[in-house]
Amino acid sequence: MANENKFIYSMFTLVMFFVSLYMGINYIISGKNINVTNFFVIFFNVIFLLIIIVILLAIIVSYLVLKGKKINKTIIKLNLKIVNILYPFIIVISKLLKIPKNDIRKVYVNLNNKYIYASDYNLKAEDIMLLTPHCIQKSFCKYKVTNDIKNCRQCGKCNVGDLVKLKQKYKVKVFVATGGTLARRIIMENKPKVVIAIACERDLTSGIQDVSKLPVLGIFNKRPNGPCFDTEIDILEVEKAINFFLGGDYNVL
Repeated sequence: MANENKFIYSMFTLVMFFVSLYMGINYIISGKNINVTNFFVIFFNVIFLLIIIVILLAIIVSYLVLKGKKINKTIIKLNLKIVNILYPFIIVISKLLKIPKNDIRKVYVNLNNKYIYASDYNLKAEDIMLLTPHCIQKSFCKYKVTNDIKNCRQCGKCNVGDLVKLKQKYKVKVFVATGGTLARRIIMENKPKVVIAIACERDLTSGIQDVSKLPVLGIFNKRPNGPCFDTEIDILEVEKAINFFLGGDYNVL
């Protein structure tokens, strides 16, 4: 099953849970002969019906967005807010369905990116921040770049040198972080208007949610040696993202 289908399936299971809960509680209420005009009964029914309708609409919009259908930017943004609220429940449901968390996280980041790419940007280079984890640097390298990426000797053995070249070419801000805490501090201190974040599924998801008021475009790293060790980057994808935020076309470089 494709990740997108797993995500939609988890959301559909969630809505079925609320439907079952709604029907079960109404059955208990009717069995106790409670007056249906009771304010609290009416309030309960309205709230549950609204929740069910909202989740159903989120399923439909998410499906259309993931399938590449053209959707209004405002609707995509609203849908992303709803998915953010539902996300903890979706993770619980996916665990019960034995769906790997990373499969759900990938789709979440994809939905976030779809919203960003549906928007128009024409920013200055200094307003764009590129943030990457320190694991992209080779573990044997003695020139640590977490304090300053300029320490890189550009030997070509890892992607840090490629990032230095992008920094020099586009004049964007580039930082290497050792973890989420440092990444958040870097963002707070530099106050970018957008962030291009490179990380694993878990870190991208938590990072996007932590700075929800700031557009964060997520790019997954490659892990040929396992997680958090000598990871790699698709530099072309990173450069396309920079070009997009500068007002260019993501698909043209």
